[in-house]
Amino acid sequence: MDLSRLDDPFLPGDIEWRIQRAGKSGENIWAKVLAYVTNRAIMKRLDEVCGKSGWRNEYRDIPNNGGVECGISIKVDGEWITKWDAAENTQVEAVKGGRSGAMKRAAVQWGIGRYLYSLEEGFATVSKERLNGYNYAKTKELGAFYWSPPPLPSWAMPSSPSSNAETETSENTADFLEEALREFAEKATLSQSVKELQAAFKEAWAKFGGSKEHEERATETYKTRGKELKTQTA
Repeated sequence: MDLSRLDDPFLPGDIEWRIQRAGKSGENIWAKVLAYVTNRAIMKRLDEVCGKSGWRNEYRDIPNNGGVECGISIKVDGEWITKWDAAENTQVEAVKGGRSGAMKRAAVQWGIGRYLYSLEEGFATVSKERLNGYNYAKTKELGAFYWSPPPLPSWAMPSSPSSNAETETSENTADFLEEALREFAEKATLSQSVKELQAAFKEAWAKFGGSKEHEERATETYKTRGKELKTQTA
């Protein structure tokens, strides 16, 4: 078991972005965003490096509604080693959100996603108009706006030292993108409303990581299914 592999960067589709602060400069809205590894990607990385039975997690509530702690344990040379961290409960789905945040923090203790702390201050591209693939946000001070996260620098992307490994990584990335596109096509077909379709489109767009080919193909599917849904409700 090579625990150093826990430190490896993730594909763009395994990264989620959240607005840390937002404000206004003149008439223009700005938004500072932070990147996090998804819990799904954390669990997959632990499975790959440690084996499905080689790690475990546990939670314990902090008294007086102080949040939740998560401990991630890895079996090293027959001994379980646990690293803990904590997070506050969130305003939406308090317990679930708190556990999700605590697990992300505990994963960083093991090096998973720690490289994201080295990213320079990142600002989203903000639009007052709704654009394909952009996220929706609303505050009392700024009202509603739409935003798209900044691209990750090359050093924060998966890389391999050998040409064979680079080819394998490229193939894995292509497979990931195609699978994301297939999933979106299936969800689009099953969507019963424009709102459901938009949610599926937003989710897929985040996984494409700037791949113009897949963004364009998904956009065509989105437009076609959107017309069908509007016709059905007319």
